[in-house]
Amino acid sequence: MSKIDLSGLRTAEQKAAESARIEQQRINAEARAYLASTDWYVTRWRETGQEVPPDIATERQAARDRVIDID
Repeated sequence: MSKIDLSGLRTAEQKAAESARIEQQRINAEARAYLASTDWYVTRWRETGQEVPPDIATERQAARDRVIDID
């Protein structure tokens, strides 16, 4: 009788956890990309004192709030 390799099988819970992890990685990447693209506002503020526009500051905080360390 041949043996069947079941080592690659995953439970529904494992699949759901993997999907959630992948989705959070996507969210993290998107949020970090936004932060990187707007870092210059913070640099300008620190170097010249010119304030970061309120809408940018609000969205940067929202982006930081979306990032969850999953490693």
